[in-house]
Amino acid sequence: MLLLLEFDRVKQAAAISAAERAGLTLKAVDHEDQLGQVDLSAVELLLVGKDWPPEMVQRLRNSGLASPAITVASTADDGVYEMAKDLGCVDVVTYPLPMDYLRRWLPVEEAKEPPVGPTTTLTPMEAILKRRSSPVSTGVVTHAKPPLRQDDPDPLLRGRVVVIHSARGGVGKSTLTALLARALARQGVAVGVIDLDPKGNLQAIHHRPAALTTDDFTRLPAQMDESTLRESLVRVEDWYLLPSGRTRDGLDHTTLRRLIHQFATSFDIVLIDTSPSSPATYAALERADRVVFAMTPEWMAFKRFLEEYELVRHLKTPARVVVAVNRIRAGVAEHRRALRLLEEASIPSDVVHIPEDRRLYRDLMTAGPLAGSRQVQEAVAHVLEALRVVPERSNSRKARKFEGMREVGSR
Repeated sequence: MLLLLEFDRVKQAAAISAAERAGLTLKAVDHEDQLGQVDLSAVELLLVGKDWPPEMVQRLRNSGLASPAITVASTADDGVYEMAKDLGCVDVVTYPLPMDYLRRWLPVEEAKEPPVGPTTTLTPMEAILKRRSSPVSTGVVTHAKPPLRQDDPDPLLRGRVVVIHSARGGVGKSTLTALLARALARQGVAVGVIDLDPKGNLQAIHHRPAALTTDDFTRLPAQMDESTLRESLVRVEDWYLLPSGRTRDGLDHTTLRRLIHQFATSFDIVLIDTSPSSPATYAALERADRVVFAMTPEWMAFKRFLEEYELVRHLKTPARVVVAVNRIRAGVAEHRRALRLLEEASIPSDVVHIPEDRRLYRDLMTAGPLAGSRQVQEAVAHVLEALRVVPERSNSRKARKFEGMREVGSR
């Protein structure tokens, strides 16, 4: 049985009708006195209205209610998600109630699902839901690790979100994302990558089959445990990838926020490969802690970069943006001119030069690990140093190595 705590009787009636159509039993109450008539041992899912007192939910827990809880609101904004975490709810849903989704939190007997025979083929999503552990009896959400207390006003935290952005396509943004993910993973950092580019370059680069994409993944329960989360992703070496779906405009703001929160809870660093000029791109930029702005050293690319950079710096301070000039070829006059114009523009962010590399192209063609030459690896390391997303190692040899990188690194 589902128990709905809701003051609005119109919403109560609509919820009861929706439950009946879905073949489920729903009991709705709008007053504390009515709870005495409810058999708490029969409640298998608690739906908490946004305006219901938190202390009442706690009293229900103390009375022996052990079912998972889900917050119900008219709209799902940041404040609702914070309230849901405080209440120990496993997710947030909005009216009208999504009965198909709520059914997944019920035992199989209540859901009345047909048994899966030996010849029945499960979809990837059904297989993951079947493998996932049952909801925790207390309904407590697993949170990210607590912030580290440091003197740094901008401390290094678990769940940092880095967006790889560009003003146009074809600048090597997906390749740069893969290089950053590999470099971070080799430092022992847990890395999750979200691909928001409908072209799906990251999956194509690594030739990995994917069970789910962003289109499918967002329909899964929002509070999955870390092991189940990683089971649903594509593993590339020591980092994890969620490939892009084929939705042209990308994910809506609310869905993307839920997805980023889910990744940030399970990974140390979340890298997001974006699509130029997509609404989801600017939603991701708003949620980002750091931005890597990728460009190539051509005149037209430079003009587009200046226009887009002004927009990005309104969303993030220049110190949180790193400009990565990719595919620089020695001896090309146009590239020298673009780099000179970029220097004269006095960009207040760090600028990193990444040379064109034949070895990197060979890695791409053979679907091998994207490592690149030593110069490319040093440039990627300098991008990470400028981003300040991982603690600096007290290694004097490494420090001297960075000092000699100025021809490849930032100015």
